[in-house]
Amino acid sequence: MTMAVDRPHPISLADGKEYVIGDAVEVLSSIDDADVICLDDAWSRPHRGGQFGVEYDTHPFDHEHNDSATSTKLVVDACMEALNPGGWLIADADDWLLPRLTSYLMDEYGDVNDDYGGGGYRKVGSVTYLSSDGTPDRSTPGMYGSTGGYSVVFGHKGETERRWSESVRQVVPRQREKFGWGSVKPIVPYKKWVSDILNPDDHLVVPCAGTAPAALGAEIAFGASIRYTCIDNEPDAYNAFRRRAREEGTVEADALNLPDLLS
Repeated sequence: MTMAVDRPHPISLADGKEYVIGDAVEVLSSIDDADVICLDDAWSRPHRGGQFGVEYDTHPFDHEHNDSATSTKLVVDACMEALNPGGWLIADADDWLLPRLTSYLMDEYGDVNDDYGGGGYRKVGSVTYLSSDGTPDRSTPGMYGSTGGYSVVFGHKGETERRWSESVRQVVPRQREKFGWGSVKPIVPYKKWVSDILNPDDHLVVPCAGTAPAALGAEIAFGASIRYTCIDNEPDAYNAFRRRAREEGTVEADALNLPDLLS
């Protein structure tokens, strides 16, 4: 389904829960109480467009030398601004994005590993996919080794009192069902992370949400006692989220209002 979106279009899912169709930076600018942000940014390395099922709008890491209206830097800045002091940023990355994102966090917001104080970059984790025989997935091998998953960058806004012990390195079966969306990630890693970091009544924000595995993980972990805001500029992303919420057996979809979009 296509729908013209010239301003944010919020869809209420339940009390304190919504999926907003709109620009991530614009919507984030209206949020100032996020406790955790799970970001799967719509970055674009050179020649990425059209590969790996990527059919949504992408943008460069830095828009200084590009005509794009937004960039990963602007999205990250908007995320950090939206977080409460001590709030956590969990950001997916691949081999191209990882060094750029970690460097930017360290340069702009600090490197906690320097003296284990302050905020900014904290550590790198990962999600490793398993094939059906239990070995690391190699369904998309490259000429110089197969990644079999993706990296995840963890950071926080200033000093944090949100201490947690779940592993930042997760191993899960590859997500097979796409729910009509090109790029779909598993729920389990995000469920483990958000359930360990968040408390009841906290606010989770999921920019560039797609099928929003982090929000669905929070739904499974907390039910009615969690708030979340999903953001994506593609109406079809909401359609895929709606389908996933209904079809994932671990999600209590009856607790959510999942309306059709009006064209």
